[in-house]
Amino acid sequence: MEETQKETLTSATAPSTTTTQTTVPDVVMEEAAPVPNNTPANNNEKDSKVQTDPATTAMNNQRIVEEFQYLLEKSQQLFAGLRDLPPTGGRQWQPYFQRTFEVYTKLWKFQQQNRFVLENKDNYGLKRWEVGEIASKIGQLYYHYYLRTSETNYLHESYIFYEAIRDRFYFKDVLDVKNPALMIKKLRYYARFIVVCLLLNNRDIVQKLMDELHGLVDDYIKIFKPADSTEWQCVLHEIAAFLEAEKKLTPISSEGHLLTVARRLQIERSLRHEKDGTPKLKLQEAILVGNYQSQIKFSELTLDMYHILQSLEREPAPPKSGPKTPGSEVPVVNERVTNKDDINAEEQSSANTPADKSASRRVNPHKYLLYRPTFSQLLVYISTAFKEINENSALLLYISADGTKPSNNNEQNSIGYNGGVATSSRKCADKTDPSDKIHCLHPADLVPFTRKPLCLIIDSDNSTAFADFPRIFNQPFLCLMSPVEYPSTIPDTTQIGSLFTLFLHAPLLGFAFISNLGKISSSTWEKCVNLIAEAELNIVELFNSSSIEKPLKRFLQDDFLRQFLVRFVLCQSFLRAHTEFKEEKHIPKSCPQLPSSILDSQELLLKVHQIVKEAQAESYYSFPTLEIEPEMTEKAAETPEESEVAQQ
Repeated sequence: MEETQKETLTSATAPSTTTTQTTVPDVVMEEAAPVPNNTPANNNEKDSKVQTDPATTAMNNQRIVEEFQYLLEKSQQLFAGLRDLPPTGGRQWQPYFQRTFEVYTKLWKFQQQNRFVLENKDNYGLKRWEVGEIASKIGQLYYHYYLRTSETNYLHESYIFYEAIRDRFYFKDVLDVKNPALMIKKLRYYARFIVVCLLLNNRDIVQKLMDELHGLVDDYIKIFKPADSTEWQCVLHEIAAFLEAEKKLTPISSEGHLLTVARRLQIERSLRHEKDGTPKLKLQEAILVGNYQSQIKFSELTLDMYHILQSLEREPAPPKSGPKTPGSEVPVVNERVTNKDDINAEEQSSANTPADKSASRRVNPHKYLLYRPTFSQLLVYISTAFKEINENSALLLYISADGTKPSNNNEQNSIGYNGGVATSSRKCADKTDPSDKIHCLHPADLVPFTRKPLCLIIDSDNSTAFADFPRIFNQPFLCLMSPVEYPSTIPDTTQIGSLFTLFLHAPLLGFAFISNLGKISSSTWEKCVNLIAEAELNIVELFNSSSIEKPLKRFLQDDFLRQFLVRFVLCQSFLRAHTEFKEEKHIPKSCPQLPSSILDSQELLLKVHQIVKEAQAESYYSFPTLEIEPEMTEKAAETPEESEVAQQ
């Protein structure tokens, strides 16, 4: 996101002014003690009489109530209009989001300053759950803005709002009102909070929220006997299945704790230009498609999509000062959450002005998340993303879907179509046309979009349909394809997330799964994490020193695409060394093919061997082509501390 756009979003003033900047958290997350309205400003007897005059006080209170009602109604209208915004095209939705943020900023600040009057039953009778509902709406605003911009700082802001609602028990007394509509709002708040926590990998909080939501759903069904009880039971089932699937893919420590890996990109941003001044290729747009019918999902987010979307985001930088608190990336935000005293506008403005201007620029590619789209819907999003990029930016299309193979190979080949991956069907196809031909994305469907740099990641049992992709326009093109089949001895992961996608997301988790490492000590895991990082750096060096075609080299200029390429090579190395992955259909492929100088590098194989040995998984692997020198192996297995001691 451009810096000017972000400044526009966070401004609480009109778009044309550039005076004081105030972000929504400044005014939302303060909960100072209510201050009575119309407090005398001085001891002047005349002013005191005016302030205490009942008629004047009543008029002022009425004015406050009317202003609050106006802002509340306006905010609700704007929020309701968000669903009508086009899903694509920033110029259309950006100004509307800005206006919505501005109104909610004014609304919260106004109710905060006039809480004493509004809570008075003789004036308005503001309830605590009404305050929580406003804060929940702002949390939703931030979450939807994260979805549209792919910037994780907005996801963190959403978390802060939701966390404060729970900590301050805004919805505590909802059940006492005996209103099913209010109870549904509370249940939806919990479901949204869980989604945000999942995306931020706050597993401990997710489990607590899950337990609380389970109790709330039980109360809701028991008290109100609603017609939507089945739907809420389904929500609980989806969340539980999602969490359980993640556990199956993650080893535990000796103490029984889930071991952690980096989910988002850790490396620093590369320079935007080469040494000669030419701009580097940048991944600008990404479309993530999930269409495995049997794969577990929650909130229209499959496990494969969940993994890849995190791989397309940078890990937010830790606070430069102040306490590090989960869910925050700017220390002052958390101080505002727990602070009981108001801060003035100048302090708010200075506290939220980024010290580093580059931090306000978009650092992640923009993403579209498509759960089971039809062919028409998918084509619309691809066309929109294609329109946004230029010759120095790239489009990534990630597809996790069931394969669709032609029913008549001769007929399909005669017209240049060899099957592909399935798209969703909203209605039954015409019986005269096979549905596998209509509701399918064929490689030829994507040829027009290769006029600009395009990277495909196809995770499907028919991924090799894209192996001979026609390259007509001489633009950078790359296609990474999953194995079309896995050995029968390897547990099927289709339901809980593809093994190939898991390797691209976190190679150590993929290695642990195929090595049956259900439990491993924390110290050994940490050593394996470091060895994986070393192997990735080694692959980058191999790419830099190898003679690969120029279009492919351009993809290495982008941090995200380079990471996918590196992890693809690492995935190939592990699978080729594994004794169960014997056939070519078990091995991922790429178009264009990568040089053997990288895939068969002795240095890389040695690093893979070290990882296998450190994890004590030698029984699953064989390295017939690896030339191991005993002294070299012992030296490589040493920790830096052991090496230093040996030298002394």
